[in-house]
Amino acid sequence: MAATKPTTVSEIVFEQRDSEIFKIPDTRTRLDTLQKYFFPRLEVLLRHTLDVIQTVYDVNPYERMTFVYAPSHRKTARQNFDHGQVHIGLSGKRRTDRTLTIKRRDGKPFFLHPTYLTYNVDLQGGMFVQLLPFRQGVDPQFVSAVADLIRDNLDTLSPIFALTHISHSSAEQFVHIKNAFTDEEVGYDGIRLLSPLHYFPLNINRGLVNLILAFIALYPLLDSLFCIAEGELPKLSQMLKNFKNWYLSDEEEYEEKLDSNDESSDFTDLPELESYSFVRAGLWWSVLARDKWKCCSCGRSAKDGITLHVDHIKPRSLGGTDDIKNLQTLCLKCNIGKSNKDSTDLR
Repeated sequence: MAATKPTTVSEIVFEQRDSEIFKIPDTRTRLDTLQKYFFPRLEVLLRHTLDVIQTVYDVNPYERMTFVYAPSHRKTARQNFDHGQVHIGLSGKRRTDRTLTIKRRDGKPFFLHPTYLTYNVDLQGGMFVQLLPFRQGVDPQFVSAVADLIRDNLDTLSPIFALTHISHSSAEQFVHIKNAFTDEEVGYDGIRLLSPLHYFPLNINRGLVNLILAFIALYPLLDSLFCIAEGELPKLSQMLKNFKNWYLSDEEEYEEKLDSNDESSDFTDLPELESYSFVRAGLWWSVLARDKWKCCSCGRSAKDGITLHVDHIKPRSLGGTDDIKNLQTLCLKCNIGKSNKDSTDLR
């Protein structure tokens, strides 16, 4: 396992054997080694992502954000805790001039933002992106403000979640979180938004691009929650428009790397998914918009928390083309069931 720090995102490699670090029996040694081997690569990945974020949203994320790390192990600490995961990401900077407008459940003010957006490594050797809107219990007013924000922008958020395969609560639950969840569920173990899990080995051509895209897609929500917490008007609607415009115009660098041959997919060994492939960004958007962002088979939509894909009616393996007339919207489950031997038009 090489601990040499990469200088660019193209040099980042996570090897299968990296996950062996989680098995080191001594807690202090294990945490120290996790920091040594994972933090340098994750830091380069995060800084590259922030460079792209500046381009996409025309913002300087360093002004409002601060880096968060886990494990936050210190050699001089009396006790060392291992939560079985490594992460690095963003939260809001501590306000020294005033408290945040949100309060804890016990009525005490927040000085630190309870919202985190992070790259995570788990002990099985997998990476994913996670947004925790409420890392701790917060007051009902903040929860209501977030619910209203989600509801007002759900029509734009849903296709972006579908595009980046971000799983989330159903729209009904998400919009009505102020009524649907207990205090505990509003805290750390409650609402969270997750990218798919990509297993080692990972590099820029295998999994990392997908994770970067998911992080970029979730950034507007992170920024908007910070705005609400600091008493400012969120700019979520405009930021989502910026994401769509950037994605549709930047196929060469990112979209072409998101193809069906990505070995990190859980389904690459299934022959029926031969026709399961991403099409060009603009065409992808057009097909889902034509089909009203619903699966042509079961009728469910991204608002139901499912993942939507563009399916080739006549599979590529049988000579099917990327012509829009040969494309239809299917959810992941229906797409798997259709198989590459079936040319059924479900529209």
